[in-house]
Amino acid sequence: MTIKLEHVLKRVQALPPLPTSALRVIALTKNPATTVKELETVIGQDPSLTAGILRQANSAYYGYARRISSLQEAIVMLGFQVTQGLAMASAVAPLLKNNLIGYEIEQEGLWKHSMLTAMTAKRLCQYHKLPFGDVAFTAGLLHDIGKLVISIYVQEVGPFLVEKVKEVKLSYSELEEKVIGYNHATVGGFLARTWFLPEDLVSAISYHHSPSQAPSYPELACVIHVANGLASLLGIGGGVDSLLNPIQQEALDKLSLKESDLELLMADLGEFLIDPTLFS
Repeated sequence: MTIKLEHVLKRVQALPPLPTSALRVIALTKNPATTVKELETVIGQDPSLTAGILRQANSAYYGYARRISSLQEAIVMLGFQVTQGLAMASAVAPLLKNNLIGYEIEQEGLWKHSMLTAMTAKRLCQYHKLPFGDVAFTAGLLHDIGKLVISIYVQEVGPFLVEKVKEVKLSYSELEEKVIGYNHATVGGFLARTWFLPEDLVSAISYHHSPSQAPSYPELACVIHVANGLASLLGIGGGVDSLLNPIQQEALDKLSLKESDLELLMADLGEFLIDPTLFS
């Protein structure tokens, strides 16, 4: 049932664009001349964006001893790149909270899995002193956006993919590409470009299941690949393919990760799952 590229692109273009405020936040946070006041002004014009950033800033994940009550304080304490990630989280939350029948993902399941992947990616970068922790948060948040587009195609062949993955030495995403013509990672890259996202995010999204093939930012793609695998193991959200896309040894070697490192990350993130505000 190979799908033509034009049909996929039409579905990509049918999704709503990112809010202008989120795109402006991305542009401002990448400009070293931007001031806190300028960023506060842009975010403050979008009440839902403001509320989302303050809610996440006060979650247990960030661990501040006192409550952050103003947008300016949040931007100063969190920094520009974290603010960018939280702005993106607020912008895409309505899309990621939809149920996706093809992947057997219930309402808010993709949102929870995406947030957990984002947090795992950032923690991994912190532990191993990798230079793109906050970019990794945003990439982790957006890594599965392609599922929004091709879930309808997966719905037609889902049982076949699950059965076939047991017979052949291919991952679920590899079978998606063979059967449908495109996997959700590649389609996510199409969508990221439609949203005018920067190349580091496009690459990490496009190659999060095949990081060794990434022509640019392969290390970041490896981070998202590992983070996605760990988030899937925690069993939050995800979908029918969660345990059918195993973590590749090549990606672990690229990041110099050992089994003990993965166990530490899993234990650390497990502590945050008790926070009821984390996925709100």
